[in-house]
Amino acid sequence: MTYSAKTQRVVQLLIFIWAVWAMFTNTDYPTMYYFLIPFSIFILASIFVNFKFKMAEGSMTFQILIFIFAVYNKEVDHKQIDSMKFKRIGWGKKCVIVKNNNGFNFRISNFYPEKIYNDLIGFANEYSIPISKTKDYLILEKLN
Repeated sequence: MTYSAKTQRVVQLLIFIWAVWAMFTNTDYPTMYYFLIPFSIFILASIFVNFKFKMAEGSMTFQILIFIFAVYNKEVDHKQIDSMKFKRIGWGKKCVIVKNNNGFNFRISNFYPEKIYNDLIGFANEYSIPISKTKDYLILEKLN
């Protein structure tokens, strides 16, 4: 199954609008353009960042995309996964950190559909991957 997530675009859009406004109102310090133009381009590109996570037969694939271009792609076999840590972020959001033997860990949060957390637990049980859940996560599980 494939899951997807998007960045929080409202905050990034407000920062982009602020940076463009600062460029147009900045007439006294032209050297600020060396900072504001790359910053604006970076914020504009980050608005279009998408994340994809896929679980297949014994492996997980994590992708970071800008538009449709893959910036980062990591596929991990179930033998390379050390553990999964389920925790709470913010007030009511769930998060899973998939710890790998080598390479970067996956931080899975804000993915849709929401059944990704149950699927990850099933994946871990199927391949005997250790799971740890924080107290806060257990409270969120009871509420849902």
